[in-house]
Amino acid sequence: MKSETLKSKAPLGFLIHEVARLMKRRFEDGARSQGLTLPQWRTLGQIALSERATQATLAAAIDANPMTMSGILDRLEKRGLVLRAVDPNDSRAKVATLTPEGEALYHKARALGLSTYENALEGVSPADRETVMACLSRMRDNLSGQTADQKEPA
Repeated sequence: MKSETLKSKAPLGFLIHEVARLMKRRFEDGARSQGLTLPQWRTLGQIALSERATQATLAAAIDANPMTMSGILDRLEKRGLVLRAVDPNDSRAKVATLTPEGEALYHKARALGLSTYENALEGVSPADRETVMACLSRMRDNLSGQTADQKEPA
C-alpha cells in the first residue's frame, strides 16, 4: 500500500489546484446568479477591458476556440448585452462592444467577482498577498519559459 499521495508529493500544486477549483466554482455561482455562464461572464469582462475585442482575441483571452466564442457572442448579442460590427481594420473580422445593458451587467458581475476574491483572501496580510503573487508569477514564468526580462508588463 502506498503511503504517499499526490497531495503529499506535490502539496503546493495540489493547493493551487484546489484554490483555483473553489474560486472557479464561486465565480460560476456568481455568474449564474446574473443569468450568465462563466465563459459569458469572462467574455463580457474581456470586452469591457479591451480596446479591440475581435472574436479571435476574445477566444484566445478566455482560452476557447473561435467557434465556441461565436456561440457565446451570439447568445450575448441575443440578450442585448453585446453588439458586433465590422472591424474597420479587417473587413473579415467583427469587433464586439458592450451595450449599456452589457456594461451594467459587467459591473454587477465584476462586483460579485471582487467580493469572491476578497473572501478568498480574508485574513491574508498585504505582505503575504504580495509574496504569493510574486511566487505564483515566478512559477507561471518558469512554466511558460519566460525570463523576468521577457515578461509582458502587467
